[in-house]
Amino acid sequence: MNDYSQIIKDLEAGGGVEGGFVVSRDGLLLYTDVENLHGIPFAAMAATILSSAEFIMDEIKEGVPRYVIAKGKNRSIVVIGAGKDNLLAVITRGNAEDLIERIEEAAKKLALLGEKK
Repeated sequence: MNDYSQIIKDLEAGGGVEGGFVVSRDGLLLYTDVENLHGIPFAAMAATILSSAEFIMDEIKEGVPRYVIAKGKNRSIVVIGAGKDNLLAVITRGNAEDLIERIEEAAKKLALLGEKK
């Protein structure tokens, strides 16, 4: 089991998280445990969402966004930076805002892992 896998599994173990994607800032899929989605296009779109949010926040002089949430009927997708080179995209059930602290902690662990490589 690689380090990405353990961080995602720990995040999922807390409940409310269906799956996670570790993605490079340029949209390359580095790791996922989600099997029923097209991971490569999902990763590219997650990177585009975060990059776009960073651009528009910069336009209004608000700095880097903490995260972006796309809410659906029953699930949400949270995209958050995970260091200078990567991001974390998470599929959640229920209220994604209730999971933000755990998702931010996982992103910090991924960022530390990225610094070591």
